[in-house]
Amino acid sequence: MSCPLCESPQIVEIRRYEVTHLVREWDRRFSVDVTAEFAGLAEFALLECSRCSLRFFAPSSLAGSSALYAQLQRFDWYYMARKWEHDTALKDLRNSRRALEVGCGVGDFLARAQREAGITVEGIELNEAAVLGAKRRGRPVRLADLKDVAREEAQTYDAVCSFQVLEHLPEPGEFLQAACLLLQPRGRLVFGLPDADSYIRYEWNPLDMPPHHMSRWSERVLHQVEKFFPLHLVHVRKEPLADYHVQGYVDAYTFLWGRNWWLGGMRHPRVRNGLARCLKRTGLHRMLRGQTL
Repeated sequence: MSCPLCESPQIVEIRRYEVTHLVREWDRRFSVDVTAEFAGLAEFALLECSRCSLRFFAPSSLAGSSALYAQLQRFDWYYMARKWEHDTALKDLRNSRRALEVGCGVGDFLARAQREAGITVEGIELNEAAVLGAKRRGRPVRLADLKDVAREEAQTYDAVCSFQVLEHLPEPGEFLQAACLLLQPRGRLVFGLPDADSYIRYEWNPLDMPPHHMSRWSERVLHQVEKFFPLHLVHVRKEPLADYHVQGYVDAYTFLWGRNWWLGGMRHPRVRNGLARCLKRTGLHRMLRGQTL
């Protein structure tokens, strides 16, 4: 086995997970049956590359099917129309003439980019239900695979962007290679990714594991990317804690601290809910680190 980002064979195992427990959590939290996604496997592993520090799950066959994403699309929170990374990307995409968004969902960002910044952004998506939703809204989104588009449209775009997509892919290195092929010289590549070093590392979240997420990214990993691809890292920005993530943030840290017997009371729902309300009322949550790079 080699790293799906840098192809190094220097891999270490971090942890193993039982499939039955994860299947139960998906059913309890989302009423989604993911049994078929695991194809009879009893367990899977979280691995880390010693060369580039990427953490990823194996086997790669655990990547979610289009049927899974069609089910998740019914949740309002899954394809949010406005995100912090969208606001940030609009600044990075200034002066772009033609950009491509990969994994654009129903096309909310590309519509906003055209409306608010006059940037022409096209979209490609593998979720057929999302493509149909975009077409109903009159947005330029097509059902296409990035690697196919890269072969046919090399050096066509001066910017490629992708939000909350790379972590879903079993072969992120191939994705980055294709994105580089699409870019014109000195083109810009903009990613929004879950920050593995944020509070989410203390959460038990089925969405941060297969069949949903296949890898975990940090600023440390992003600094390694330019060693293996024709890219130069310009900057990394980190999201302030969003209002709708405050409760998750509080729950993650109170359960962590509550492992100590003298702080065990912090796990009580009244304590956790009270802390979350206090952070929101005072606005202090905006000084805390959110979940996106």
